[in-house]
Amino acid sequence: MGNLLSSRKNILGVLCLAIITAILLFGLWPFDFRPENKVEWLRNQNGVRFYGRGIICSEKEVPILPSLHSSNIPTKSFTIEIWIQPDKETFPYLPQLLTIWNRRTSECLYIEQWQSTLILQSKIFDAKKKWIYKKIGIGNVLQKDQKCFIVITSDNRGTNIYIDGRLGESSRNYLFLQLTDKTMSSNFLVLGNSPTGQQHWMGSLLGLAIYNRSLTREQISEHFQKWQEKGKSSLLAERGLFALYLFDEGSGEHIHDLLNHHYLVMPSRFEILQKTILVPPWKDFRFDRSYLMDIFTNILGFVPFGFFFSAYLSMKKPRSIYQLFFFSLLIGGGLSLSIELIQVYLPTRNSQLTDVITNILGTAIGVFLFLKNRKSQVVRG
Repeated sequence: MGNLLSSRKNILGVLCLAIITAILLFGLWPFDFRPENKVEWLRNQNGVRFYGRGIICSEKEVPILPSLHSSNIPTKSFTIEIWIQPDKETFPYLPQLLTIWNRRTSECLYIEQWQSTLILQSKIFDAKKKWIYKKIGIGNVLQKDQKCFIVITSDNRGTNIYIDGRLGESSRNYLFLQLTDKTMSSNFLVLGNSPTGQQHWMGSLLGLAIYNRSLTREQISEHFQKWQEKGKSSLLAERGLFALYLFDEGSGEHIHDLLNHHYLVMPSRFEILQKTILVPPWKDFRFDRSYLMDIFTNILGFVPFGFFFSAYLSMKKPRSIYQLFFFSLLIGGGLSLSIELIQVYLPTRNSQLTDVITNILGTAIGVFLFLKNRKSQVVRG
């Protein structure tokens, strides 16, 4: 009898070890701490193509609006011209075309795509030190495989969005540059992804220009013709031009600003600027099939662990119901937490508190099923 119990205990121990190994493999796969940066130079034309999880960013922090500090009267005028061609319209998340991100305050200005809708969003601190999200959008402009010339102007009168040289949306209530002077003085420019690396966009980026003033409707229409007719270098004479990227290098990791102020970097390996640790559930929640399937998978994956680990504990040394729950949840939670902390150093994975919570829930369900099964065996016996 003793040999039979010892044999069963050994089998359960091996089974628990196999389950833990499987959980680690699934949680950390593909173990790529330096994945490929999926951005490539276009052939036969200027530009780069984001074909997966990729990113381009400024080499160092840059003053996006130097005019704020060169005068006693802040202008807070701003224009972005960006020439793109989306590869797809549907994503299970909100991809970011362009982000101006401040490392110190985490405030951001986003240009995003939701299906064929262009979205502008600001994440700022209000006077009460609370986060405020403001956004405007214009639909049916980002069509798959169709080039689109986007111009965003903003000043203290409001924000305008131009598509292919024509005004598409105007808002006096939305100020795209409603940030502090300190925030705008030092930022990273991120293209094709978010600073966390979790919202990659797919498509071609053909040109980018930034001005520290608001262009007029006539100037925008003229610029649209220049970008089309390859007369982009004539933009260098424009007043207030802060940066001009033509993406005409064709190779290498550096993208040059024609004003020789700032470089953009396209590294061969995917890198992120802002590592996230245990993102809380209310920040990453979304009510869609993909998210719900992740929840279900995280719960289901730890049910076998809770069942067989509690069986192993009860066979190794008789324990009360409360002890079984406590030790099983402690080990299950510790295993899940370890995976999420390691994922911080895996650029293609997300470190989420939701995963820890759902894994612990799955462990608890497994322990409950074991206790219910043991009780039914006792009753039959």
